[in-house]
Amino acid sequence: MVKIIDLSQSLTHKDRFGQHPAHPVPYIFPYISHEESAEELNDVSYTTEWLNINSHSGTHVDTPKHFDPSTEAITTDEIQLDLFYGPAVCIDLSHKKPKTWITPENLEEACRKSNLEIKKGEIVLLYTGHWNRTHGTSEYPSGNPGLTKEACLWLYDKGVKSFGIDAVTPDNPIDQSENKIFPCHETLRDKKFIHFENLANLDKVVGKRFTFAGFPLKLKGCGGAPIRAVAILEE
Repeated sequence: MVKIIDLSQSLTHKDRFGQHPAHPVPYIFPYISHEESAEELNDVSYTTEWLNINSHSGTHVDTPKHFDPSTEAITTDEIQLDLFYGPAVCIDLSHKKPKTWITPENLEEACRKSNLEIKKGEIVLLYTGHWNRTHGTSEYPSGNPGLTKEACLWLYDKGVKSFGIDAVTPDNPIDQSENKIFPCHETLRDKKFIHFENLANLDKVVGKRFTFAGFPLKLKGCGGAPIRAVAILEE
């Protein structure tokens, strides 16, 4: 039996707490209503909406172009699709307090406690519990624990093809707001390594192995795109 678990946040009109503080909120407007279309049609009606969203709205992927200004930087429409699908594990870092650093030692300990070995070619999801505790509040956009540069390199050296986190960024908000540095994003840029942000419901897959799927919109020339992230479990 296959069970599919939604790991995506909902994109909601004017949701100011579900985005990175530097990104615009999404706007979702009715464009044609059933009442309007019924006036022009006979026995049917339809509705359609106008979306005004950022390429990093909601649950999304960051691709190399996001932090790489070079003309050779890979954009969302160019990246290979296998990076968005495959075997995955979710490790438990929910004990980490807001605005603290996730280190390689924390990652190793989390794997040991869950009896999970990270294998080459897998996708790794990091359950910090931040979304579960703070989504819908002003604490969500700027209160998560973040990975050190060394933790990002630890994941890269393990050979994982991508990773994700249940926060607006894998970086520590202290680094971003006070120091104006982004060691995690910069490391990912240098290694041409993608990652997923704003994941949700990771408490439902923490400590488990499953298949992850999170394909992006094919936005030409962009450094990111919304995804519909899901975990597929065999039960």
